[in-house]
Amino acid sequence: MAWAAGDVVVHQEIWRDRVWAARPLVVVEDAPDRMLFWLPAGTVRKVPMTPPHREDPGERTARIIDLLERGDWVHVDHVWDVSCLWILRPGDWHAVWASWLPTGERYGWYVNLQRPVRRTAIGIESMDLQLDVVATPDRIWSWKDDDEFQQIADRGILDAATVGRVRAEAAEVIGRLEANDPPFGEDWDSWRPDPAWGVPRLRAGWDDPSV
Repeated sequence: MAWAAGDVVVHQEIWRDRVWAARPLVVVEDAPDRMLFWLPAGTVRKVPMTPPHREDPGERTARIIDLLERGDWVHVDHVWDVSCLWILRPGDWHAVWASWLPTGERYGWYVNLQRPVRRTAIGIESMDLQLDVVATPDRIWSWKDDDEFQQIADRGILDAATVGRVRAEAAEVIGRLEANDPPFGEDWDSWRPDPAWGVPRLRAGWDDPSV
């Protein structure tokens, strides 16, 4: 069954059969060729953190690599600070985020490299693969977390096939960005969320990978 605009679903990131992170999303569009979700600033999500029984590495990249290798993370709350419209297509190894400042002005583009999305009983599932591309509203792009991704690749946390697939996906989407192909060439500047949607909240079951 397709979701209706305004429904709230859960996005779970799964790593080694555990929920790595989770966030609520507001459904904007649910069509066969794409899904749109709204993630407003102020949304509380669950993120992985070093368990209290051992010392935290302190630096973000070191923490992420440590937790991916050990698999012993705990979850803490984190408040999302940039309002984003997620644009997803079936089979893509990335999501495109169109972002807005609190003033309503467009902040830019964010391309999140990730495993392809699949539906679950409570929403969608994927896994952030750490490499990202950021771009200004006029599509001037740069890498984000490229060093982090390379460290993960060098340590064998991701296999060579996955690393190659992510790099190829990044190159393909950068080409579409530079060519102003959809979704980049579409009129997102005038898009606004329904004020009635408010800020979504996580539902029960967000921490269950079996759903």
